[in-house]
Parts: sequence; C-alpha cells; structure tokens
Amino acid sequence: MNVCTFIAANCPMDEVRPSKEYLLEINVDEGTIYDGDADDNFFLCKFRDVFDYTDKKYGVCLEWVYYTEGRAKLIQKYISDVLSRTDTVEVWHVWLDYGYYEYDERPIIKKKTLHIDEISPEDIRETDNAVIWENPNSIRPIFNCLKIIK
Repeated sequence: MNVCTFIAANCPMDEVRPSKEYLLEINVDEGTIYDGDADDNFFLCKFRDVFDYTDKKYGVCLEWVYYTEGRAKLIQKYISDVLSRTDTVEVWHVWLDYGYYEYDERPIIKKKTLHIDEISPEDIRETDNAVIWENPNSIRPIFNCLKIIK
C-alpha cells in the first residue's frame, strides 16, 4: 500500500521513536491487530519527498499500526512544539509515487485549516483515515491536507 501520512513545516523537525519495543500481535483467524495501545508506540521519521507534495522544506512521516487518542494527543503536542518555531504546520495524507505527470489530471487536494487551539485528536484521525480513492476506477487520488496555524 502506498499511502503516507506526513507532517510538513518550514523548520527542521526531530524524529520520534517509541520509548521501548512493543510486541505486535496479529490474529489472522479473528482479523485483529494489537500493539499494546501504548501512547508512544509510533514513529515520526524523516520524509525526504516532502517537496513532491507541498512547498514546505521539512517533513516527517507518521508510522503507526493504528490510531489511539493518546497517540494523537502526543502528535498534537509535537505539532504545537513545531509551531513555536514556525507559523504553519501541515499534516498530509497522500498516495506515494503518484505519477500525475503520466495523467492529464492532478490529484484532488482537500484542505482544512485550523488554529492550534482548535485541533483535536479526532482531526488527526480523520486526516490519517481519509479516503484516497473514491472508487476502484478512479485515476485521480484525493490528497488531504490539514493546515494548522498558530
């Protein structure tokens, strides 16, 4: 799957790693995945392809097994810390390697702007879970951008 959620800004951003390794339980019979639900069980890793999607200079890619409210709150705090060094931060949900140069149509971009005091964990979840392809025959993906201002 080539879906990516990343955070972009015009200032360098630190990478984030969990405080320890967590076991990942996958139960194929029940169709469940469990990673311990620890709030810090996510990664923010350098995203070098940020220029392909935004005019921001720096990016970190969000890697997690699934959303939890605690994780989203830590990401909110991270974004708030970044906003102490820049005016805007963007959270993008995109299809990687979309060769729109091969098509006549560029991706559809849906943008939402919120003040840092308005953002909630649900906004992070909605952006990360946003639909990329409206239907199986789509040739234009939908990129979602949550712009956060201070």
